[in-house]
Amino acid sequence: MERRPFGKTGLDVSVLTLGTMRLLHGWDAPHDHLPDDSLESTHRIVSAALSAGINLIESARGYGKSERLLGAVLPQIGIPRAHYRIMTKAPPAPTAREMRQWIDDSLTRLGIDTIDLFALHGLNREEHLAALDVRNGVLTALRQAQDEGLIGAIGFSGHAAPPLLLRILATGHFDFVNLHYYRFRRANHAAVALAQALGMGVLIISPNDKGGRLYEPPEKLRTLCAPLHPAQFNERWLLAQSGIHTLSIGLSEPEQLPLHLEGLRATPAWGQDEQEIAWRLEAEESRSSLRDCGQNCFDCLPCPQGIEIPEILRMDHLIHCFDMAHFARYRYGMMRPGDHWVPGARLSCCDRCGACLPRCPRALPIPELLAGAQRRMDPG
Repeated sequence: MERRPFGKTGLDVSVLTLGTMRLLHGWDAPHDHLPDDSLESTHRIVSAALSAGINLIESARGYGKSERLLGAVLPQIGIPRAHYRIMTKAPPAPTAREMRQWIDDSLTRLGIDTIDLFALHGLNREEHLAALDVRNGVLTALRQAQDEGLIGAIGFSGHAAPPLLLRILATGHFDFVNLHYYRFRRANHAAVALAQALGMGVLIISPNDKGGRLYEPPEKLRTLCAPLHPAQFNERWLLAQSGIHTLSIGLSEPEQLPLHLEGLRATPAWGQDEQEIAWRLEAEESRSSLRDCGQNCFDCLPCPQGIEIPEILRMDHLIHCFDMAHFARYRYGMMRPGDHWVPGARLSCCDRCGACLPRCPRALPIPELLAGAQRRMDPG
């Protein structure tokens, strides 16, 4: 499998990373109980991934049993530790002492002496950015652990709106970033470009799930992407960009791996087939007045009711163009008011106040569009 230099981390990583958020029973309580079938499934997944040439495994403190399952399984696989890298993540702790404890917790659960890549998980709010400048705060703990050889390169995962994400990148504190960026969600294009300019490693989070639930595509999208599977086209679209180094694929069973491996066979990543697919997708999108919503335009925000208008209209655009209603309902269902992972009030909160209307450069009838989106995404 192709490997790419992971920015200024000094590591070469495979273009696919094994994400471990979806391991069997991985979220079941209690998190310190590892059922036999979960251990067996994890063993099969990790073995298949490493045998296929994947050399980066991604976990997190917040992924239920993931760290513990890896810690139990990796010594049994028989592949030397030097042949793969471990990335794990933890949220920014309130104090340096707690941050250090969380690092130590991860080392213990994973059963390793050094975490190759350690990321702050979910720098999504203004207070998370402010915490980076606190004296004797989270960065103090990370730098000390780095000096002691407990962790290697330091990065972060960002789910913030593009303006805040760009400000976090611009601090220069980090060696790599994990972010959302896909063919069907390009709002973070500027973030990828800035990370590349700063020499940072770039890992794309969940390209097939958050990227559109592409492992179960609607027939229209499948037809438009032929002869490739939509997941394969999305991955090749990403890997054709020089600023992107690796894509995290979250497997729940090893039988899901061949789809991704088959999509990597042809080189380079971008050729005539890919270009023709891109033209077909663009032709479909060209007929939609919503094509820039949530991609390049956010002028309608803020909404007094907390509705994430551009994201709602982006997903409605995907329904109109590609029949991606299943994905839109799934993503809309994850939205919660005040949540910093997938923020957004329910569409029923729209009171047609009209605050968004004078801000829209295309003079779109936004309240009417939101009412239509509600019928398609939240009919109940």
